[in-house]
Amino acid sequence: MLDLRRRAHRRLDRIANRIWPRPALKAQYFYIAGCDHPNDRVYWENLKEFFDSIGAATRQIMLKNEGGQRPELLQCIEGDAIAVIGHNWHLDHSWIGGTPFLVRAALDGIPVIQWFHDHPSAIWPRLMHTTAKNSRFLFQSAYSERYFRRFILPMCASGWTAGTGATQYSRIAECGRDDYMGRAIKCVLPLNLRRSGGTLADAEQRLENLPGELCAAATAAIESAYHDLLAPIETHFFDDAPPPQLLDTPDLFHHCIQIIEEIVQIKRRLEVFAVAAEFPVLIQSDITPPAVTDKGVATVDLGVSMTETATRFKDARAVVSLSHVNDEVHNRTLNALNAGAVNIVEDNAAHRRFFTHGVNALLFTYGDNSLHEALDLVCSRPDRAYEIAKAAMALRDDPGLKFGGFNNFVTLAG
Repeated sequence: MLDLRRRAHRRLDRIANRIWPRPALKAQYFYIAGCDHPNDRVYWENLKEFFDSIGAATRQIMLKNEGGQRPELLQCIEGDAIAVIGHNWHLDHSWIGGTPFLVRAALDGIPVIQWFHDHPSAIWPRLMHTTAKNSRFLFQSAYSERYFRRFILPMCASGWTAGTGATQYSRIAECGRDDYMGRAIKCVLPLNLRRSGGTLADAEQRLENLPGELCAAATAAIESAYHDLLAPIETHFFDDAPPPQLLDTPDLFHHCIQIIEEIVQIKRRLEVFAVAAEFPVLIQSDITPPAVTDKGVATVDLGVSMTETATRFKDARAVVSLSHVNDEVHNRTLNALNAGAVNIVEDNAAHRRFFTHGVNALLFTYGDNSLHEALDLVCSRPDRAYEIAKAAMALRDDPGLKFGGFNNFVTLAG
């Protein structure tokens, strides 16, 4: 299967190298393609706000959720596209007639930018037609870009953004003391326990199914990575030097990294929920955490949409958010800034660039009392929490956070 995929990629590279002249129409629109999903709609709105701010015109293409045939993409082949932007694998899985969309766009000289919202180890094995010739790439962090360029497509055109931007649904005009003190939610924790590969049980089963040496190495990597909030996830696997025979089967390598990343993420969330269960906070998730059921102090709300979550932030004193990658600023963090809520976030590489503990955020680590102290502060000392929230509001329009890295959409469009 791997050899067939490599041969297919080489064939697509040869086709994409035969770039035909584009029609003579003036390129004037960034086309943003996404499925009819609440999250995709928020991403489109954030992108449109950014492009509006720099005077660039956009058009949206709503992709069909089912099936690979997407003739609606023909509208961006007419010659007026500056570039076409898609999320994760949407454009890779799209066809126009008998031709993959990525191949058709390359033949017509249209830049395609694929914006990956998950770690490359989870996305790349799902791609079938993507090459360095027919796509440019944006990631949610520099670590993710580094992984992609080292282990997947070294010679690609790429960049990264600081999250997916803050939505207008979370933005308030100003953070007044009376308003803040009157907020009904002391703290909200919007953290799902199911990842792209499934539940913790699913990931642990995949771990057990690995060959003996790989299972042992991945298990050790999980233990090593759990408390590390600074290094890239892959540095914990074979000391960042995988044996050549593993790199010769890259899909297996990515499979191992995804298992490590997902188990670390889910177990961290379970620890956070276990601490939060002792406080009168609101937990949003897709599965009720066992610790909350046992202690019964926190409230649980299941299946809340991204839009509703962002709107709810305006009625919360604080937001707890975890990053998928150690140098990623999650959109929840940006939306908390937008809403004038205290960010309770990991003391990781990204947050250290922007936040100072106790000044404009509360930073925590795992295996100590730091998260308990942060939750106690926002729940029982609202005056002190307000001072931190007020100081943080000065950051919400910081160019490195608000649309941080979004200029790379223009750069990659070429």
